[in-house]
Amino acid sequence: MGRLADKATVDEKGRIVIPRDVREKYGLRQGVRVRLRREGRGIVVASSISPEKFIDEMEGFIKKGSKVTQTDPLRLKRIWEMH
Repeated sequence: MGRLADKATVDEKGRIVIPRDVREKYGLRQGVRVRLRREGRGIVVASSISPEKFIDEMEGFIKKGSKVTQTDPLRLKRIWEMH
């Protein structure tokens, strides 16, 4: 598990400012969607995967001729993001 290097404060609207060096390291720019996941007593903030990267990573996992290959890749990504 990584160590906590920075502290942040939750404001009255529930927002947390992520330190600049962390945002830059993980490509978190204005408008980028992130995923939140509960883990133990904490929350993990994960950057969302781009449609292009998702398709690249999924290539080879689906057999040719299966019904899944006829599915829109972006629909598969939305299903994957829900889990």
